[in-house]
Amino acid sequence: MPTAPRDNAGHAASTARRALVRQYKESRLPAGVFTLTNQSNGRVYVGGSLNLDGAMNRMRFELNLRSHRNKPLQHDWIAYGADCFGFAVVDRIKERDDPLFDYRAELDGMLELWREEIPCHGDSGYNGAAP
Repeated sequence: MPTAPRDNAGHAASTARRALVRQYKESRLPAGVFTLTNQSNGRVYVGGSLNLDGAMNRMRFELNLRSHRNKPLQHDWIAYGADCFGFAVVDRIKERDDPLFDYRAELDGMLELWREEIPCHGDSGYNGAAP
């Protein structure tokens, strides 16, 4: 039985789609340090992630479900409402060409520095007692 002629337009689109998927998978997600600030009382949570958008979405989701592990933050989220809180990215890790670059170590160092810089412990924040 003869085979049908190949649809070049469909093949080209399929190849282009595979290339875009591969490019997406190989690209790095934005990583860095973020804050969640209670604008009513000024308390701040300083966090970091190798996926900033995902981390902020996860926090918002957990807080709205009343299942966040940080109890003081969860309490204030319920008491003041989501509209009183603001997310902000304070620092990003620059993408490196070096495939051996340790993004986790870089993030840990940045997070430590920002937690020293921004008052986020004790009565000033949600990151627990001062280290």
